[in-house]
Amino acid sequence: MSFDSISSGATGCFPRRAHTITAPDEAHIYMVTVYMHCFNPENQNDRVCIELHKRATTEELIDRVISMRPDLVGQSVEDYDIFEMMVTPDGQASKERRLDRGEYPVAAQLIWSRMPGGEQTASNYRFVFRHKGARTGSSYTRFGSAEAASTIDSFLARFLQQPHDREYADLCMLPELTEQTLLDNLRDRFNSGHIYTYIGPILVAVNPFSFFPIYNPKYARLYSQSRKLGSLPPHIFAIADVTYHNMLRIKESQCVVISGESGSGKTESTNHLISHLTSLSQKGTSACSSETTLLNAGPVLEAFGNAVTLQNNNSSRFGKFIKINYRENGMVSGANVEIYLLEKSRIISQAKGERVVASVGLLNLKTACTARTSSRHNQDSPIPRNYHVFYYLLEGASDEERQKYFLLKPQDYHYLNQHEQFSPEGVNEKYEFDRLRRAMSSVGFCTSTQSTIFGLISAVLLLGNIRYISRHAYHSDENAYIENEEVVDLVAQLLNIRTEALMQALTMKRHVMKAETVVTRFSVSEAINTRDAMAKCLYNALFHWIVLRINQALMRKDVSGSIGYYIGILDIFGFEDVGAQWNSFEQLCINYANEHLQAYFNQHIFQFEQEEYQSQGICWTNIEYTDNTECVQLFQSKPYGLLRLIDEESNINNGTDESMLAKLNQFLKTNEYYETPQRKEPAFIIAHYAGKVKYQITGFREKNKDLMRQDVLNTLKTSRCALMKAVLAIDPVAVYRWSLVRTVFRAMQAFKQSGKKLCRSESAGHLRVMKEIPEVRRGSDSALSQFLRGDLNIDMPDFVDTSVFKTVLNQARRTPAKGEERMSTILKETVGKRKISKKPTTVSRQFEYSLSRLMNTLAHSSPYFIRCIKSNNDKIPNHFDDNIILRQLRYTGMLETVRIRRAGYSVRIEWDTFVQQYRVLLKHGLASTKDDVKEFLSNHPSIAADNIQYGVTKIYMRDAEKLMLDDHLHRVIMQHIETLQRWFRTVIARKRYLRLRQGIIKIQALARGVQARNQLRKQALAALTIQSNWRRYREEHRYRLLRDAVIAIQAAYKGSQARKRLGEIPRGQNKGQIRLKRVQAVKLPVFDLNDPESLAAFASSDEELSRWVSVH
Repeated sequence: MSFDSISSGATGCFPRRAHTITAPDEAHIYMVTVYMHCFNPENQNDRVCIELHKRATTEELIDRVISMRPDLVGQSVEDYDIFEMMVTPDGQASKERRLDRGEYPVAAQLIWSRMPGGEQTASNYRFVFRHKGARTGSSYTRFGSAEAASTIDSFLARFLQQPHDREYADLCMLPELTEQTLLDNLRDRFNSGHIYTYIGPILVAVNPFSFFPIYNPKYARLYSQSRKLGSLPPHIFAIADVTYHNMLRIKESQCVVISGESGSGKTESTNHLISHLTSLSQKGTSACSSETTLLNAGPVLEAFGNAVTLQNNNSSRFGKFIKINYRENGMVSGANVEIYLLEKSRIISQAKGERVVASVGLLNLKTACTARTSSRHNQDSPIPRNYHVFYYLLEGASDEERQKYFLLKPQDYHYLNQHEQFSPEGVNEKYEFDRLRRAMSSVGFCTSTQSTIFGLISAVLLLGNIRYISRHAYHSDENAYIENEEVVDLVAQLLNIRTEALMQALTMKRHVMKAETVVTRFSVSEAINTRDAMAKCLYNALFHWIVLRINQALMRKDVSGSIGYYIGILDIFGFEDVGAQWNSFEQLCINYANEHLQAYFNQHIFQFEQEEYQSQGICWTNIEYTDNTECVQLFQSKPYGLLRLIDEESNINNGTDESMLAKLNQFLKTNEYYETPQRKEPAFIIAHYAGKVKYQITGFREKNKDLMRQDVLNTLKTSRCALMKAVLAIDPVAVYRWSLVRTVFRAMQAFKQSGKKLCRSESAGHLRVMKEIPEVRRGSDSALSQFLRGDLNIDMPDFVDTSVFKTVLNQARRTPAKGEERMSTILKETVGKRKISKKPTTVSRQFEYSLSRLMNTLAHSSPYFIRCIKSNNDKIPNHFDDNIILRQLRYTGMLETVRIRRAGYSVRIEWDTFVQQYRVLLKHGLASTKDDVKEFLSNHPSIAADNIQYGVTKIYMRDAEKLMLDDHLHRVIMQHIETLQRWFRTVIARKRYLRLRQGIIKIQALARGVQARNQLRKQALAALTIQSNWRRYREEHRYRLLRDAVIAIQAAYKGSQARKRLGEIPRGQNKGQIRLKRVQAVKLPVFDLNDPESLAAFASSDEELSRWVSVH
């Protein structure tokens, strides 16, 4: 069984959870490729391509896969999972994690391109479809002796449930404190998969030489939600979290000092720290440019500055101090990287004792499992290793690039195969090269710049292939000539200089004698030293220039006047002892730096604390510890310190390594930390805090002087490549700033010329568009020349701030120097550095100056310490070597550290601060006096009087008492909060009741209004009904009267007419027939009852009509 894991470190990490990213538009469709059961790039049938929108969840993706595969028809979605897997180019899975059902796979896929390195190739991240019960095989990491699990969640659960009866997460809690109990506790935790342990606020990290799945986003979120150190199991994320929040809380800069010998895991710890600090700064948003650049700078620095040694597969051959700047709101505003003492001698030669054991860069799990076997096999085959970037370039370059850079096989280079043996390391160099190029692009190196850099690296390698032959001459027995001039021609093409000039620089030297220049040829040994010095100079200058460009990309982007703080992370080379025959000047400087760090640790953990107890009048018994202050003074004391004597002898023209050793023995033989070997040999011994180390004096003087012949340097500066000139400049920072000045003035001049032409065209009555942009040639800096001559009245745009230019000009006027002296003065004012001295500064003096600046920076910040421990010397995964670890525990003073953390008072609070912080608990609140505080603490039922002491200005207590006080304060504050909440709830309820009552009243009023309006409406309707009925009745009555009248009139008239005709009939006639004829002859008036006018002939009014009807 194996663990489904994910690493969120600076290198080779999975992205953060996809469901934390908002999907903007569901209409966008993306193609998602899902591999079936395992990643197999060669088998096209084992993959499914599905079109998916951005809001589609993992469950939907599983359902789509099942529906598209005939062999899965009828299967349940609940039986399958989708895994996000990181694979190597050869198809081996190195890390994976299971996607949650609610995650968005498309969003996760889009994150891959935003990770360090930019767009991913086919050998990066993939989705894999797998049955829940499927076993993943044996190609994954096994974690110590922990029981195998199927998911990362089970490992997380086991990690959080650490036993407290036999394993103590804090060594201060051990019931019995001895070296053996310390060792046993560390061993038990290591065997259980717990590589981190606390000593109070100090973190002890044991390097397991294998990958553990404890750096994924789940752990990061878990520790970012905890504010107390110790509330969760020990972890490096906890140190990062407490450092970050202490900086925001106390408004002071912090630093994390990571120490340990080579191979103890300092570089990996640095990567995890930076990764978590940047994630804390993001606060749920996407990473800003500074954070992304900082994460991508790590792979670049490791490729150019790390190498494989006997102790470490990814050993930092330089020291670095990373300063991450923050704004007041906790967001990253920039960063800066300071480097110390790159090991230049490794470029031309490596110690024979160094061996290759396992892979560097991303530790794949298969290699980790076989590292033990590899180390045993490689012990019989010593293979030297140079810096990683050489191997990355040689193995990863394309065919076109191989021709462009004249690349060969690694075994064909003298600087890479000096021991006549070569075997490739178990790492995919091509993949690492692609990863390096992506990281460089993300940092800000464009394609052309990268091409130039790789050309310089190829030139450095080819320099080592230049062979010399000796020829006799008239005035010399040995003159150096180049045997393979075609190699010189290739180097000249890569450096963009003339071949003849390069050949002269590599074979001839110039001496200025009075007014004449004498040219002589090198001897073969001198020519080889010049060749190697040129290679070291080129690579060292290139490395420092790369760091300068990274710092420019990380430059603080903050508004002026804003207050900010920083967190410094020190990752310096570990203590080294590569063997009595191989320890040289580099090891001396490295171990001197480690002596300084150990003294710094002793000061903060032992000296300052005990001195404070005594000054405060605390009852305290001093704890003895190994003080290495005298050993530090052996190096830096004046006038007869070790470094001073080395510098003095290095500056003597006729000095030698033997005379240097004799001077050291003469002045330092009485020092208890300096010894001479028992048998006579060119070496001396220093008793360091980690043990005695023998140094070979051979080469000390040359390495300390590190001189580069001026004629050789001048030849390199004749290169037509702008990057070469910037790399080899006196001060690259000054060159960069002056380039900005020239750019501003050239742009200003171009705008001025364009404006004049535009004005002339407008004055002519028409507007003409220029076909070409005015060319600004290199020699056309008339405004700049005018400005530097002293004319400050030239026309300048409003946005140009001339204050810095005026400062430079005033400084130049102040000192009437010429030529190089004037340039040095202006560079000094621009860069803010010391005056450039004609006398070359030695390496030891430069390193001592840089180290003193570093210690001064650390002294102005609050430190946290991480002590890295190497589990074994053979880099065997998950192997705990008791003797190796016990030795490290002894020389680091771990037992004394635990003892003073247990006996000491880790909590120190000033009286006023205590009153201010715990005023809620005190009887008189802010007006409480010292006696009130003492009375409160002495009467507190949960606080032991023996664990509290009262100093002159501070109160001292242990962590347990502080936690009890904080718990009591929390309970009281919660009671007050609950009281306030009750009052607030009462007020809110009362206000809610009043608002409800007022609303009810308004509703009632509205209801009554509605009822009144309805009543009025009914009354109005009834009135209208009555009125309409009355009008109807009246009209009907009128109509009936009129109708009756008409009928009566008609009847009367008809009767009248009938009687009249009847009276006219003669007697004896048939009266009936006569009457009928007369009636037919009478024409009655026609009228219409609906037409009142037709009735006018019958009656003039209603009254008349009624009267007429009544009469007749």
